[in-house]
Amino acid sequence: MAILYKYVEPDIGPNNKPKPLLVLESLRLIAADPCSFNDPFEVRPWYDQERHDHSESSHEKLHRLFRGNGSQHQIGQDSLVGYPAELAAFNADNCHKKFQQDISDRYRILCLSRNPGSVLMWAHYAKCHKGIVIGIETSDPDFQTGLNPTGYNVEYDPDRSKIQLPVAYYRQPSVEMYDQYGNVINHPDEEVESNAGLIIPFREYRRQVEVAQLTALRTKAQDWGYEKETRFIYDLSIHSGKLTREESRHFVALPPNAIREIIIGFCADLNLVKSIVGLYRDGRIGTPRLAYTECHPSQYEVLAHEADVNHLEAYFQHVRPNL
Repeated sequence: MAILYKYVEPDIGPNNKPKPLLVLESLRLIAADPCSFNDPFEVRPWYDQERHDHSESSHEKLHRLFRGNGSQHQIGQDSLVGYPAELAAFNADNCHKKFQQDISDRYRILCLSRNPGSVLMWAHYAKCHKGIVIGIETSDPDFQTGLNPTGYNVEYDPDRSKIQLPVAYYRQPSVEMYDQYGNVINHPDEEVESNAGLIIPFREYRRQVEVAQLTALRTKAQDWGYEKETRFIYDLSIHSGKLTREESRHFVALPPNAIREIIIGFCADLNLVKSIVGLYRDGRIGTPRLAYTECHPSQYEVLAHEADVNHLEAYFQHVRPNL
C-alpha cells in the first residue's frame, strides 16, 4: 500500500461548486501542464557562462553572415560573448522558450504529497485549513501512474545544475532540422558539440535533451522541501488515451477504491462537510477513513482525528462554531 496525499483548496470552481466536491463527485484529478505551476523556476534549466557564450557566439556569426554585423541585442559593446550570464537573464529566457514549450506540449503532471500534516501545506494549498486532504492508494490497479508506477519523488536542490542541456542546444540556428511536417530529420550519427567542446552524435544529443526534460520535471528549489512532493508524470504521446481530456485540460481518474482517507480542515464550511458525508453515505467515494483536524495544543503540528460520519457532521455543526 502506497498512500499519497492531495491537498485540495476550497475555492469555488465550475458549476459554482467548491473544488473538493468537484474532485469527489467527478472522481478525477487534474494532470497539469508543468509550465502552469506557481513557481516561476519550474522547468528552467541551468544557464551558465559557457552556454551564454555559445549562444551569443553562434548568434553573432549568423548575423554577420546575413547582415554583415553582429548581434541585434548587443549592450553597448562589440560582442556579448564574455558578458556575465547573470546580467543577461533575458537571454536565458529566450533560449529556453522552446524547451518549455516542448515540455508543455508533451507532459502532464499530478502532484501529490507524502505528508498529510504539513502546517505550511494546510495553510497554502488548503487555504488556511478550509479545504481537505485526500489520501490516495496509488498502488491501486485502476490508478493511472504514468511513466513510473511509484511516481517520482521531487528532489530539492540549492541550484539548477542538475538540469543541464547540451551546449549544442544553444546554437543558432538550431541544431535540429525539420521536414515540412515538423519531424526531426537529422541523421543519428551527425556530429554536434556538447559540453566543454566534446563532440557527440546527434542521437546522444537528443537523449541528453530528454534527460534534461525529465530532470526539470523532478527538481525544485530547496525552499520547497516542506512539500515532500511525489509527481506522477504522463507523456501525452504514450498516456493520452489513459487520461480524460476536457477542452485544454487533462484529468487522471480517481478510483473510489483508491480513496483511503479524507481529512477535513478544521475551518471547513459546514455545507462542504455535509456534502462529503452525503457522498460517503451514498457509497460514491468508497469507504475511506474520515477525519477532522485540530491544532496541536503545544506543538506546531496538525492533528487528525478519525470520526464516523455522524460524529464528523456533529463536530462541525456544534463544536467548531463555539471554538
